[in-house]
Amino acid sequence: MAEVLDKIKVYIVDDHQIVINGIVSVLNNASDLRFVGSALNAEDALLFFQSATADVVLLDIHMPGMDGMSLCKLLKKQYTRMHIIALTSFSQVSFIAEMLRNGADGYLFKSTSESELLTAIRSVHRGERYLSKAVNDRMISKAIAQNKTESHFIPKITRRERQVLELIAEENTNQEIATKLFLSISTVETHRMNLCSKLDARNAAGLIKKAIKFGLI
Repeated sequence: MAEVLDKIKVYIVDDHQIVINGIVSVLNNASDLRFVGSALNAEDALLFFQSATADVVLLDIHMPGMDGMSLCKLLKKQYTRMHIIALTSFSQVSFIAEMLRNGADGYLFKSTSESELLTAIRSVHRGERYLSKAVNDRMISKAIAQNKTESHFIPKITRRERQVLELIAEENTNQEIATKLFLSISTVETHRMNLCSKLDARNAAGLIKKAIKFGLI
């Protein structure tokens, strides 16, 4: 019984069930880890933690409703002993930096190997920060690029992204933008995330600031 109690309890938050299933199969093959649950969105995850706990949370960034960056900040504030690893397909340095600022203990791309995933879980559980080599390489490449002269660089955005950007500048909510452009909220959220990536912004205020700088609005 003691052996079970000593296992690292892992919880998964990802809006794709097939991704969750794949991670669970990896966890089940590790004798020192125990899968304790999953959620397809932030709201269900918060509900779970009202009556249960986990040592390590694997957290995606892009989800319907509250995104992973906001959920990470909230969880770290409410559950100070919880360790969080971002497990996502977003490789932009702005997202990596924001997750780390919000308290994430690790950052992995979904292309990571099974062995590295297990290493990351064990590392953050020991109180260490874990960034995969791919993440470190991405941050180094970004730092090198910023040292070069890019005064004439203007990010390229699509026509639809420009429409979304202009509506954000007019202080429309995601729901209002979706209604005006006849899009789903999920699609609007994707456009917003893409804009943040292209303009290297963390939020709506940053988007507007960068858009004005580059003459996009």
